[in-house]
Parts: sequence; C-alpha cells; structure tokens
Amino acid sequence: MPFAIDHVHIRATDPQASAAWYEQHFDAKILGAREVMPGTITVSMQMGGEVRLNISSAPAGSSDQRGNAELNHLGLEHFGFGVDDLAAKLANLEQAGVRIVLPSTEIASGARLAYIEGPDDVLIELVQSA
Repeated sequence: MPFAIDHVHIRATDPQASAAWYEQHFDAKILGAREVMPGTITVSMQMGGEVRLNISSAPAGSSDQRGNAELNHLGLEHFGFGVDDLAAKLANLEQAGVRIVLPSTEIASGARLAYIEGPDDVLIELVQSA
C-alpha cells in the first residue's frame, strides 16, 4: 500500500480561534471538535483536498516553547497551500494584517510562491503553479 499524508497537525493556545483564521483566509471547513487526548481539544478541518488540518490544544505538562514562522530551522519548516492568484491572495492577507514573511517570488519552473505567518507561529507557503 502506498503511503499518503493523512493530515497536518498544529498545537495552538486557542484551537477554535486558529480554526476560525483558516476558515476566514483559506475557506477551510470545520468537520468537528473532540477530545482526542485527555484534557485537549482537537478541531479537525477539511482544506479542500484529501489532507485534513488538525488543530489541538496542548496537553497538560507541555512545554510553552514555540516554533517560529521563519525560513531558518530544521524539523517541520512549513506546509503549503496552492492558490490560483497569488497576487490577489497576498493583497487580501496583507489587508487583513497577516505578516508576509517572503513576498511573491518566481522560481525556475515559472511558478510563484510566497510565505506568510499563520496563527501559532506557523509558516505557510502559498504556491501558484506555472
């Protein structure tokens, strides 16, 4: 059986507020919220493809150390969303006060990409295919 990515999982101080941000900016749909690990809530979201986005509160005793929305570290650096019109999406996000980490950049294939900061210090790549 081939392996496929099932979901991306984010830890958040306020999963409901983070989920609302993805609804507002990326048309995500909340599928439900439930306790997965004792004392935590996980909001599961459909993002328009087969991969779900799960946003959970931190379990008791978790470190309060945060990641960073920068292009300068090892481990999971970012995840990406495909967009039809990168310039329009960036203008919309910038107007909403979302930090643009890397403005629109054309790569060798002719595709365009940019990076933004999502809630909970998550780095998100936006990709417009060539």
